[in-house]
Amino acid sequence: MHVDVSGANNRGYLVLEDGTVFVGRLIGAEKTAIGEVVFTTAVVGYPQILTDPSYKGQIIVFTKPLVGNYGVSEDQMESDRIKAEGVVLFEATKPSHYKSVMSLEEWLAASGIPGVARVDTRALVLKLREHGVMMGAVGPEEPGALLEALRKSPRYEELSYVDLVSVQGPVELGEGRLCVGIVDCGVKKSIVKEFLKRGVRVRLVPCRRPEAAFDCDGLFLSNGPGNPQLLDSLASKVAQYAEYKKPLMGICLGHQVIAMAFGARIYKLKFGHRASNKPVRDLRFTGKTYITTHNHGYAVDPEGTELKVWAVQPDDGTVEGLYHERQPVLTTQFHPEASPGPHDTLWIFDKFLGLIERHAGY
Repeated sequence: MHVDVSGANNRGYLVLEDGTVFVGRLIGAEKTAIGEVVFTTAVVGYPQILTDPSYKGQIIVFTKPLVGNYGVSEDQMESDRIKAEGVVLFEATKPSHYKSVMSLEEWLAASGIPGVARVDTRALVLKLREHGVMMGAVGPEEPGALLEALRKSPRYEELSYVDLVSVQGPVELGEGRLCVGIVDCGVKKSIVKEFLKRGVRVRLVPCRRPEAAFDCDGLFLSNGPGNPQLLDSLASKVAQYAEYKKPLMGICLGHQVIAMAFGARIYKLKFGHRASNKPVRDLRFTGKTYITTHNHGYAVDPEGTELKVWAVQPDDGTVEGLYHERQPVLTTQFHPEASPGPHDTLWIFDKFLGLIERHAGY
């Protein structure tokens, strides 16, 4: 299959593992990137998406036709730099915003990230929905060379990306009587901010060393990239922590690792949930349905464990939140802290801090 809608001289290519070629205009860095090709239906927040460490190892396809209209500014970043491997979109637009310091194309080039514009993203997303996510290569090289490089590369699920995005040693942030230890598997700035603005002292610790935060009042496992099934050792340490019956919370990858610690099964979704408009139905706390941000390619089956489901995605029944009836454990597969939004479920942070305060006797 060959799709060509570029009409441009500076050609760039996206090649999928099945040999499908999409031709467009090369934007960003003149280099090749290889990763799992995933799509997001978010219509705003491209700087936050690109800097989200959970996208490490992936090439992001934006379904919104026009991307880049408000440029790039520092206050939009979820980490120190772009973490995605590459970008595919239809049109990279010129910025028009008073905070913008550079265009999307300039930012990609300065960050060493390749992308392809003028791609028929509708056809691409339909293919990914039909066949599931696939490995891909994006860059200026001819399709044959890209496909050869792709076939020599390891698959997304074979690599442990958390080691590339985690802090290397403990970091103390903020002040307060309560200490929350954040196991950094690729934590977003927004998550840290939610704790700090609630007057909590935060200790960031490496993903492989959660025990460095076991003495905190509560333990939080962050979002992050890659295959959770490669984190068996982390799950084992979390299971040890759970024996203390101290407050425990996780978001996204953290939700999955906590589920693994209690014996749940992890499985990969066909094309994942990546959007800022996904519904989540609360079955326990409020009875409401919320619009939330998602970014996950794996999901949890807690059948046969002591974990109970408190939230589901009503479209396909995916488990979106877990709790434990006898221990202070709370998880979300979705992102309550999402920037730029929605913020309908920020109350989950308050609920976790309530568990910590009760456990600490306040």
